[in-house]
Amino acid sequence: MRPTGSDRARPDAQILTGLYEELYDRIARYVTARTGSRDLGEDLAAEVFVRAVESIGSFRARGVPIEAWLFRIAHNLVVDHYRRSARRPAVVLDDAMQIAGSADTAAEVEQRLAMERVRQMMEHLNPAQQEVISLRFSGELSAEEAGAVMGRTAGAIRELQRTALKALRALMGPEAAHPGAAGPSQDVGGR
Repeated sequence: MRPTGSDRARPDAQILTGLYEELYDRIARYVTARTGSRDLGEDLAAEVFVRAVESIGSFRARGVPIEAWLFRIAHNLVVDHYRRSARRPAVVLDDAMQIAGSADTAAEVEQRLAMERVRQMMEHLNPAQQEVISLRFSGELSAEEAGAVMGRTAGAIRELQRTALKALRALMGPEAAHPGAAGPSQDVGGR
């Protein structure tokens, strides 16, 4: 259920329920990418919607889509998590290697190992570059939506993404420059 423009100005519990169904997986992937833990990603994604319901009365659109507001809550929860734990993001290998009945186990293991390598290389990027890659690829946000979360223009987001991917490709080495490499593509579904 995609809320209309007028619905987005003042969300109610019913609209948040629809957004939960639509966005929970994307927010969980975003948080998982930022924390390296699928369990924490799922927990914090659920907490995003708890916080949204608690503060629903204070939401004012101000030209910012409600999706960006929810991802901003997710971002703040991730920041709070790291402040409390005082540690850097680390990928939990159990999460990276968990395979549930895959028909092509070897291919899935290779894909997960490639993603692990990308996550490790992302730690060498600056925080803004890490954030833009997580928002655009894991959160599947458009440049405009990511810009609303990060407080930047869509053009600035696209440029930050371009430089982040260039740096990530350099870190990944020669295989990232080839079409079959594990690195992320710069185009996100034309967004």
